[in-house]
Amino acid sequence: MVAYSTIVTGSDGSDSSLHAVRSAASLARAFQAKLIIVSAFYQKNGLMIDAKADANALPVINRDAAENILLEAQQVATDEGAGHIELRALNGGPVAVLREVVEESAADLVVIGNRGLKTLSGRVFGSIPSEVTRRFDVDVLVVNSDHHEQADEAQA
Repeated sequence: MVAYSTIVTGSDGSDSSLHAVRSAASLARAFQAKLIIVSAFYQKNGLMIDAKADANALPVINRDAAENILLEAQQVATDEGAGHIELRALNGGPVAVLREVVEESAADLVVIGNRGLKTLSGRVFGSIPSEVTRRFDVDVLVVNSDHHEQADEAQA
């Protein structure tokens, strides 16, 4: 049986990322694994254009914003029953920051939302989920947040 000991997920505060946090927390609870929630922020002067960014998403622009996002994600993870939760706000692009945390922590699973996979820009330039699945050497679970968002709308 596969057993995960360290699970990494990222959050930018979007619904898609919070669904990924919820799924990661559920797995962390089931495997009694450590959950590391990461938020990448861009703290530089100048233009913040990322070809891989979703057109509907704005980058997190400072540490304070990233830390607030992490507190919300921590509440989601706690509500889902995750026990051992670490929060990391790091300066850099989302894929690079996730990779840094995965390597540093020897994580064995990354959980990420699917935002950007079905967009035209995601198909042309790539998306965060596609980059993670291609470049990381650990298991990657891509959460279908479109399905979760439709279910949430139906319940409202």
